[in-house]
Amino acid sequence: MAIKFCVKAGKSAVGMIELINKAYGSAAMSRANVYRWCARFRDGREDVKDDARSGHPLTARTDKNVESVHCLLTEDHRTTLQVIADNLNIGKETV
Repeated sequence: MAIKFCVKAGKSAVGMIELINKAYGSAAMSRANVYRWCARFRDGREDVKDDARSGHPLTARTDKNVESVHCLLTEDHRTTLQVIADNLNIGKETV
C-alpha cells in the first residue's frame, strides 16, 4: 500500500526504498520487489494482492482425497506414493 501511495504521489523508486528501509529495517521488502511493484503501479495496476500462480491448487488435501488415499492403501498397502498421486492427480507431497 505504501508503494502504491508513493507512486501516486510521484516519489522515485530510490526514495521509496530509503523510506521503506528506514521504516522496516531488516524486515524491509527487497530492492527488486520495490522496483517490481513500482512498475506494476505505474502501469496502472490498482490491486495490491499477488497474482495467482500456476501449479497444483491448494485444495488438493480434501476429505474426498484423504478417503481415496485410505481406500487405495486398504486395497494394497504396498502401493507407492507415486502411484497414488498419479491415480488421484495430486502431488506426491500431498499424498
